[in-house]
Amino acid sequence: MRTIIICIVMLSAASAQAAALSDVAGRWAQSSSGKELVLQSKIKLQPNVSGGFGTSLGGSVGFGSMTKTTVVTEAVPAHVDRRMELKLATDGGFTWTIVKTEPVDATCTRTVRQEKHGKARLASGSLVFDVAGGSETFEKSCGGTGRTALPASREAYRLTLDQGRMTLADGASKWVFARN
Repeated sequence: MRTIIICIVMLSAASAQAAALSDVAGRWAQSSSGKELVLQSKIKLQPNVSGGFGTSLGGSVGFGSMTKTTVVTEAVPAHVDRRMELKLATDGGFTWTIVKTEPVDATCTRTVRQEKHGKARLASGSLVFDVAGGSETFEKSCGGTGRTALPASREAYRLTLDQGRMTLADGASKWVFARN
């Protein structure tokens, strides 16, 4: 008798999750323009703290200089135009396409297009995306293109549904999607 009751409870929980996924299933679109953190490479002068001779590669002034020139990649705030489309099936299968345009420097922009696919599920008020893979391509207005495969990953966002709008939030990121 106990086994039967446990099975019924498990089936009820699975049905509740399927019904909740059906609430968010469909095509969703998002568009925004504003400040975001963008990775950019910069040339910086840094103190040369090496203690021995022969370890300086010349620095900014020459051998034995008190500074050295290095290229660093930092997250800096920049104006970003973003468009996203999320196709979510009732079984949790999804395709999430993200297109964003960000500055490279004062005269050049980079357009990055990501496409992720996998399974989504609801857990504790969050929409969790188990990304099976995808691709990322970029094109610079000043020349240059690239493509890379996206690895499997997991992303989780707090979910709010309100009158045909879906909000996904995580830390500083908050995106409002409209049913498309």
